[in-house]
Amino acid sequence: MAKSSKQKTSSTTTTTTTSIDADNNNSSNSTTPVVKTTKTKRTRKSVPRDSPQQRSSVYRGVTRHRWTGRYEAHLWDKNCWNESQNKKGRQVYLGAYDDEEAAAHAYDLAALKYWGQDTILNFPLSTYGNELSEMEGQSKEEYIGSLRRKSSGFSRGVSKYRGVARHHHNGRWEARIGRVFGNKYLYLGTYVTPMHVMQLHKKKQRLHMTWQQ
Repeated sequence: MAKSSKQKTSSTTTTTTTSIDADNNNSSNSTTPVVKTTKTKRTRKSVPRDSPQQRSSVYRGVTRHRWTGRYEAHLWDKNCWNESQNKKGRQVYLGAYDDEEAAAHAYDLAALKYWGQDTILNFPLSTYGNELSEMEGQSKEEYIGSLRRKSSGFSRGVSKYRGVARHHHNGRWEARIGRVFGNKYLYLGTYVTPMHVMQLHKKKQRLHMTWQQ
């Protein structure tokens, strides 16, 4: 009887061990798909090629140039049609500034000119009381040109004609007449070659003489 009882216990132990092994195998099989999980791919946000670079400044529309150390102000005009790339949206360069806050002010003024007083600004709207009245009589292109000329990075090219300067950013010749119809200046456009500048200078002289009469 003792021997029979011992055999029964051994049989039970064997059965139990087999059952545990089976459970372990089932558990291992069931967890295999979990171990072999596929890595989720990181999706990149689609950013327009000409959109402004990631900001390196606390101010909206301002980035710090990594080579010059100056703070550049840019505005993204999503409503403008980009003819060169046949799509909507382009980056508007507002100038390079030694002072970070000056670049932030330039962005604010450009944003006010483009989108009005409801747009998001870096500084309170009350900061720009005088500038709001000054920009009323100017087109967007004229006002952006004036902001660039006030920037630290604006370099005037050598020209023998008064009111004609070469812009450092696009290399084109820019001309204007001062004190016309109560405005500080009248923007006459940009030209590519010195010949165009000569023609523009003659046109400017004729217009100026006509307005003075």
